[in-house]
Amino acid sequence: MTRLTSCGLPKSLGSLSANGSHETHFNIQRRLYDYQFSLTTTPAAFEQAHHAFMATYNTTAHQGLLNDRFDPPIPLQVLGKATGRIYSAEELNRHFAHDHFPRTTNPYGCVTLHHYHFYVEQGLPTTPVLLWLSGDQLRAVFDNVVVAEYRCHYDWRRRHVTNIRDGVFYPTRYASSQGALIPFNPRESLVLYRPQSGKRRARQAVPIQQLRLFEWIPTV
Repeated sequence: MTRLTSCGLPKSLGSLSANGSHETHFNIQRRLYDYQFSLTTTPAAFEQAHHAFMATYNTTAHQGLLNDRFDPPIPLQVLGKATGRIYSAEELNRHFAHDHFPRTTNPYGCVTLHHYHFYVEQGLPTTPVLLWLSGDQLRAVFDNVVVAEYRCHYDWRRRHVTNIRDGVFYPTRYASSQGALIPFNPRESLVLYRPQSGKRRARQAVPIQQLRLFEWIPTV
């Protein structure tokens, strides 16, 4: 709305809501259209209703534009040339994700990250997946689809993930048609922690003599 105000949409002192906040023309139309949004039952229907709402808003005369003597007072005509800033996928990933960890699942659809062994998707055996860390959410993504999600803690200094827990597994087209013998859910999923074993003992310089299983004793 800051962009719209700088382009000529005035702030009306008579459009303050009961709690004292500024009620813009856009918010008024959006609240009137909430009923149409509530009738939708699928994401596709909601997206269609949203497109219809935006088309109505952008092609309807605004009182503020009329008061400022814009001709025509249509937002699409007044702000049609205004463009936003385009960010690359790499830049968005840098701003909205803490880190990425590419991993390959084992034959059972599990991966290992920083000594934690956890389930991703049985229907993706020996498959490269991307572990996407954002905040305290660790998501396993394949082909831009989130197949599993865990909560965790991230050590910024060591760039290390700890305390992986609370698995959530989403129904996707990659789910195994055979199904798991034991179904996984957030309460029953198990995260295994495998710490590094201690340093191997150095080999002794003088080998130990191997004793014989049977000893031959000469008789007289």
